[in-house]
Amino acid sequence: MSQTVGEILTTLRQWIYQDDLDTFRAELTLFDLPDWYYLNLEHSQAHRLKPETERLLMGFYGLPASDFERLRTADDLSLAMEQVLTDSVLRHEAELRLAMIKWPDSAQVARRFHGHPDSTDPAAKYSYADLLRFLRTACLERSVVEMAQLLDLPPLIYWQKETGQSPFAPAQLDWLGAMLGTDDLKTYTHATDLATAVRNRNAGGFMTAPLI
Repeated sequence: MSQTVGEILTTLRQWIYQDDLDTFRAELTLFDLPDWYYLNLEHSQAHRLKPETERLLMGFYGLPASDFERLRTADDLSLAMEQVLTDSVLRHEAELRLAMIKWPDSAQVARRFHGHPDSTDPAAKYSYADLLRFLRTACLERSVVEMAQLLDLPPLIYWQKETGQSPFAPAQLDWLGAMLGTDDLKTYTHATDLATAVRNRNAGGFMTAPLI
């Protein structure tokens, strides 16, 4: 059995918001989603949307995009919805527990390791790990867990990157450059003073962190 887009979105709205359409409409604006667009989709008999649209709609409810597929293929939509929302509560509880972990100072941890897996230029004063750590602590003021979520990484894997124990993938370097407002990270790895270089180049503020 395959549930339609309209059935899924209607059921989600009814379970989450019940009859509170005012709150529903107000929160849609935070995602730049017109209420008429969403409510029109509730009448859709299609079984799939574009992947980016499914991600946006599920993100509105704080659910992973994979849950759209779980709901689409459910034999019993109400039963599947109950399980999806139960899993969501358990996931958020786990995230809160992770957020309470007191991670040690990553700069001190990094100094215990000799060199960095990405360092090939002896003229570089700062590593990619240094840039990531500075971005998190001095610019975005995010926790380790929050930064791991932005990079779609388990917290421990993120921690290994920030402490210079794990190399960066090209997409992660692109993300780091976008966040720091440059397409050439040498702007910072070869800077005399990292804080001054970042401050001068990003005087207008930092962009909203994109997912990768």
